[in-house]
Amino acid sequence: MKTTAIATLLLVAGASLTSCHSEQSKDRRDTTVNSNARPSGSDTAGTPANKAGSEDPSAQFISEAAVSGLLENEMGRIGQQKAQLQAIKDYAATIERDHKVAGTGLAEIAKAKNLTLPLTITAEKQEHLTDLSQMTGKDFDSYYTNMMVENHLTDIALFEGASKSPDTAVSHYALKLLPTLQKHYKQARELASKFDQNKR
Repeated sequence: MKTTAIATLLLVAGASLTSCHSEQSKDRRDTTVNSNARPSGSDTAGTPANKAGSEDPSAQFISEAAVSGLLENEMGRIGQQKAQLQAIKDYAATIERDHKVAGTGLAEIAKAKNLTLPLTITAEKQEHLTDLSQMTGKDFDSYYTNMMVENHLTDIALFEGASKSPDTAVSHYALKLLPTLQKHYKQARELASKFDQNKR
């Protein structure tokens, strides 16, 4: 009986040691996996502004403003090449110039915050650009000016929101740019009124 009891105790102890060893090995593997994982946003080149946007309203604004600026610059370039009316060509040149200046200021804020600006526009906006670039004559002028009205309405709403930001760098930048955006919007409306598609 004593021999049987001792044998049973040895078997139980051995099973316990095996189980503990297995758990310790698992813990070591988990620790190794976690230590090899890179933290989110640890890119040494700077955190992408759009990646941080869901957590940081300032980064979200910077990302959206940068994408809008890329779109406006491209539309300025296309407008100067393809517009039929000289007034629209002149407007397009103003758009490109003003948004390049705005982009420089935005890049300075992003650099100070270690944020990386997006370099491409969204697929939806690219689709509008593609449609625009395929048009000619009055169709181009009408579509272009109406696009500018819509884009600047969106921009004004974005910058008005940012002008109330507790982040002073962002709020000062937004307040400085708002008059220019409002002027662009007014000019676009005046040009678009000449090309109301429902009256052609």
